[in-house]
Amino acid sequence: MGIEEARRIIMEHFAGAARRFGFSELYGYIYGVLFLAKEPMSLGEIAERTGYSLSHVSTALKAMESLGFVVRIKKPGDKKAYYKATKLLKDWRQAAYYARILEDVQQMKENLRRAMEELEGEEGEEAEFMRKSIAFAMKRNELAERILEYLMSHEDEEVLERLIDCLEAPGKR
Repeated sequence: MGIEEARRIIMEHFAGAARRFGFSELYGYIYGVLFLAKEPMSLGEIAERTGYSLSHVSTALKAMESLGFVVRIKKPGDKKAYYKATKLLKDWRQAAYYARILEDVQQMKENLRRAMEELEGEEGEEAEFMRKSIAFAMKRNELAERILEYLMSHEDEEVLERLIDCLEAPGKR
């Protein structure tokens, strides 16, 4: 019972993480199965282990492959496709969370730019107030974009080390 319970706990964890990151819990169950697998697994083996139908697992694997969470492997002399997990959970954050926030930040950047263009030639107190408000938002948005791009292009350990260095540096708070 200990091994099966441990397997269930891991699979439930990844299913919950998938939900939190905006993915189907099936992605998490599949990832959990592959995370604990010694060897790449076939579609049928994954479906059996997760309890989902072949068609649901197949659809999920295609999406997960396009996101880079799993890789499909062909074995010589075998017509079946096999899968293995390729990324850690931190990469789910980037795909699901950081990328979505970055998309929102980039949309905001474009909308702020368009709003500023609309104010060209406008005079008066209200127009000036709006320009200042938009300019402030543009600066904050630019900073958010830089932070997200940094987070997405560096390993978690490097980001954490730099943050700790900043927090521990005397007079830098």
